[in-house]
Amino acid sequence: MKLSLPFKKLLPVLCALLLATLACSSALPTLSAQPTALPKGWIQVSASMPTSPIQLGKNFDVTVTITNPSQYNERITAIQIPASFIGQASYIGSDPNLTATRDANGNLVMALNDVMAPNGSGEVTFRFNSMNPGTMSGIGTVTTESGTYNFNLNVTIAGNMNPSGWNPGISPTSNPPALGKIPYQAVVQIKAIIRSKGQDRIGWTGSGTIISKDGLILTNAHVVLAPRLYDLQYLVISLTVAQDQPPKDSYIASIVQADANLDIALIKPSSDLDGNAINYSALNLPFVPIGNSNALQLGDTITVLGYPGIGGDTITLTRGQVSGFTAEEPYGNRAWIKTNATISGGNSGGLAVNDNGELIGVPSQVGSGDVRQDAIVDCRAIVDTNRDGIIDDNDTCVPTGGFINALRPIQLAMPLIQKAMAGQVAIEAGNTDGEDFVSGGKVIFKDDFSSTNSGWPSKQSDTGSKGYQNGYYRISVSKPNYLQWSSLDYNYDNLIMSVDADVLEAAGDADFGFICGAQDTEHFWALEISEDGYYSIWRQSGDEYTALIDWTYADQVAAGGPFHLDGYCGTNGLGLAVNGTLLGEIVDPSFTPAPLGLIVGTYTQPYVSIGFDNYEITQP
Repeated sequence: MKLSLPFKKLLPVLCALLLATLACSSALPTLSAQPTALPKGWIQVSASMPTSPIQLGKNFDVTVTITNPSQYNERITAIQIPASFIGQASYIGSDPNLTATRDANGNLVMALNDVMAPNGSGEVTFRFNSMNPGTMSGIGTVTTESGTYNFNLNVTIAGNMNPSGWNPGISPTSNPPALGKIPYQAVVQIKAIIRSKGQDRIGWTGSGTIISKDGLILTNAHVVLAPRLYDLQYLVISLTVAQDQPPKDSYIASIVQADANLDIALIKPSSDLDGNAINYSALNLPFVPIGNSNALQLGDTITVLGYPGIGGDTITLTRGQVSGFTAEEPYGNRAWIKTNATISGGNSGGLAVNDNGELIGVPSQVGSGDVRQDAIVDCRAIVDTNRDGIIDDNDTCVPTGGFINALRPIQLAMPLIQKAMAGQVAIEAGNTDGEDFVSGGKVIFKDDFSSTNSGWPSKQSDTGSKGYQNGYYRISVSKPNYLQWSSLDYNYDNLIMSVDADVLEAAGDADFGFICGAQDTEHFWALEISEDGYYSIWRQSGDEYTALIDWTYADQVAAGGPFHLDGYCGTNGLGLAVNGTLLGEIVDPSFTPAPLGLIVGTYTQPYVSIGFDNYEITQP
């Protein structure tokens, strides 16, 4: 019988004296004290999972059912989820709670030691979050004393699918309607609906531009891709019905193309607001023709249209001139168009046209170099990012208003537009490249944890534990939204740390890495990666949590561990590398040298355990 307690409430209270699910179920018959070995072939295993495509960023469950129809007892020793299946989804946890580890091939393995009685059965539900579009498939296994039993897994994440009836190939420049030099009719507002405290609400808004009559919309990637820890439910497209009226909610959107590094995305209507299919051939939406951003010159006039998010609900026009261009690798000398216009942040993703009413750029709140915007006018805290149990102004917020003075040129978006027109669907979630990390200098501390007297603390409490174990240093956190760390009293400036790290017991969304500048429990810096494929560099100063580099997706982290981490902390800068690749670095003038070491934290799930080995501190 499936246990009926809610998933999140069930985990902390499950069968404290037993190791796993099958032995915990009250529906199982009484176990024999001396089980008889079961002949191979009697156990039956099946898996149930969603049959319809899953939206990106949504949680989904896979339930494995194990049945023993024989008259013999059988011992269950392991359940394995293949790496081919979990490559596009992050593992969150199981119901009931099982200890999960990754083997050398990246498979997710839950070790058990449970006896299933004659005619017994049991269920384990594994929860995942959809990370990347595509079809995930593979063969899972249940291992018993009598043999190995397979079950098939197949789940499709909807980001890789075009809705039925979508007809790729319509050129955005064919027969453009006469919208005039100010084509406000082609501008849309995009609303991101998230789930917070069990309720659906608007998490943030942005703008977009319709570029084909059947509804292809150009916008920013950060408008349609959820930040880490935000439970995005769906996107709403609101059409402009008049200059003096708020936009009208009209469609649910599907992501077609997105590149988080470029901060460009394309979406399209996937259904009406009631979930009904769309007849794309009957759509005749107003759309704007695409111009040539390479032809822009200093002083050229630019008109920006969008929904600002502050100061009113109707569409807003802003006019300015091209004031310069900014280079950025690998996008060349015109990676950004600078303008002297002061553009409200809600216009991010919206429309920028030339004097001919042609689309030449996308206003982008995520800027670069001297064009980066940092004047946030309105910012909503929705997630408990500082883990104090309260969602308030001390948490990192989602900016819903600010000011922009940079545009992404339309020429940089053309490869994505062409792929979308050809019917291709893909999402590049974030950082995939990085420089090689080269360390060197004088080693001032080194520990392989083979001795339990090398100076690290050993402690256990109701919130977790830390201490030596089997030749490594283990830090465990058993409480949601909690941090555990251990530090050494090395107070030199500009130190480099390295360590080998592996997830021994998974929570699904936990984070771990280095701590430095640890003056006390409320003043420190952290350089971390997460189980679900992200990295971050952040600072805690009293009640204030500051993401110096906010959680950013990285292929090197998403590929799974074990990991070799390198990090450096000092007044010259802070940086984090994974497996020899530098992912991010930043200078924080407020950094103060203080003890440094290792840190582990949880968010929604209550238990994680990280093993560290070969820790080293180097002074350049």
